[in-house]
Amino acid sequence: MAESKSRSTSESGHKLKIPTLESKQAYLKAVMYEGVTVLEGTAAWCSQCKAIAPEVQRMVQEYQDKGAEVRFYIYDVDETPDIAQELGVRQMPTFSIFKDGDIMEGVTGARPKEVRKAIEGNL
Repeated sequence: MAESKSRSTSESGHKLKIPTLESKQAYLKAVMYEGVTVLEGTAAWCSQCKAIAPEVQRMVQEYQDKGAEVRFYIYDVDETPDIAQELGVRQMPTFSIFKDGDIMEGVTGARPKEVRKAIEGNL
């Protein structure tokens, strides 16, 4: 996994990284997890993706601090079009929420309140 492509934060003195999925195999492994998995489909040129990135980092920190079983991953739709096609992603950012390996919800656009609601509804 290329760490240079992972997002990170240094809030609360912790450096958290959101792993980047670089293949369909990595995607399949990531979603086969007991608990909630959040995948963010993004692109280097996506301004909404950049705008929501700090809020996504806050969510990662908050769920980690709560001890919640929530894992976050990002993938670039241009670099991994097979993942985007599998999930039916047509615009970015798109958040796909999985629970125990099954896709439960999707949120399209930079809508952090909706993403939180989808996560909370699956905890």
